[in-house]
Order: sequence, then structure tokens, then C-alpha cells
Amino acid sequence: MDSENQTRQLIMSTSEQLFRQYGWQRISIGDICKEANISRVSFYRYFKNKIALLKEIIRLQQHKVKARYEEILNDVDNIEDLINAIFAYQEDALKGFFTAPILKDFDNNKDADLQAFFESERQQKYVFLNHFFEALQNKKIIHANYPTDLIYNYLKIMDDLMLCEDIQTMYDGEKQKLRKDILKLIMFGLSGPK
Repeated sequence: MDSENQTRQLIMSTSEQLFRQYGWQRISIGDICKEANISRVSFYRYFKNKIALLKEIIRLQQHKVKARYEEILNDVDNIEDLINAIFAYQEDALKGFFTAPILKDFDNNKDADLQAFFESERQQKYVFLNHFFEALQNKKIIHANYPTDLIYNYLKIMDDLMLCEDIQTMYDGEKQKLRKDILKLIMFGLSGPK
């Protein structure tokens, strides 16, 4: 790896580590530069600002998520294995990049540019999940008679439910349990697992 690429990777890995620990809102470019032992000039050579850096990190994380879901899709043959694989991956993700400080910053974000970016990423997620659920239907893991547009809109409603303040209050900050319950509701419906 050349030194240009090494510096860029150093900035990204240092930022990821700091963001995981403290969230991106508490971390300044100065903090990143100090921790990475680089100058601000070096930082700005690679990134316009902290938001541009964060977007690149999020895109990279989304790419990793999609790759892992593709692996899960190839590895599972039934709904129980699918749910267990997704739960295990979500737990790993919460220990990895998507820590409590990161999730808190997502919830408290007021930056219009970032909100638009997150919404764009969310729409891309739905496109990917549409493909994911079509593949699950083809593998006969989920019911094939449900139109994928119905599944797509159901997922959007579940995402909105996860962001609902009343629901979050009911779960008293236990976002991981909320995510698991919503995933179970998506996969099993009201009848729950058998």
C-alpha cells in the first residue's frame, strides 16, 4: 500500500475507533489528527470535512453489511437459521461500528446534509432488502405469495416503528432488544416463532 493510501486508511481507522467510543458529534477533526498523529493539512488532503469522512465510513459499513447479508443468504436453508444468523450479525455490528454512542448520534443528528445522506442510504437499503427477500422467496425460506412491494412497505413501517419515541420509551433504551423484537415480528408475524 502506498503512503497516500496508508494515510487515508489511517485517518479512516482512527476516526472509526474514535466515533465508536464517543460518537461522531463529540469528535473534532483536531481530535482525529491528534490521535492519528497527522496534520490538519494531511486530513484535508483526503477529506473535505468530518461529514465527508463520516459518509465514507458509513458507505463502507453499508458495503460490509450487504456483503454479510449475502453470505447469510447463501448459508441458510430455513427461517430459524436466518433469524439466528441475523441476530448474531446484529450483535457483532453493535459491538463493532454501530455502538451506543454512534446510535445516539444517529438519533440526535440535526445536520440536514447528513439527514439527506442517511435517507438516501436508507432507500438503498430497501432496494437491497427487496433483492434479499426475493432470494429468500426463491429459496422457499419465506412465503412466495407476498409481493416484494408489500414486504418493502412493511419494512419501512417497521423502521418507522423502531424510531417511534413511544416505542423507544417502552424499551427504555434497550435498542438491541427492540431490534430483535422487530426482526421477529417481520419474520414470524404476530404468531411468533414456532
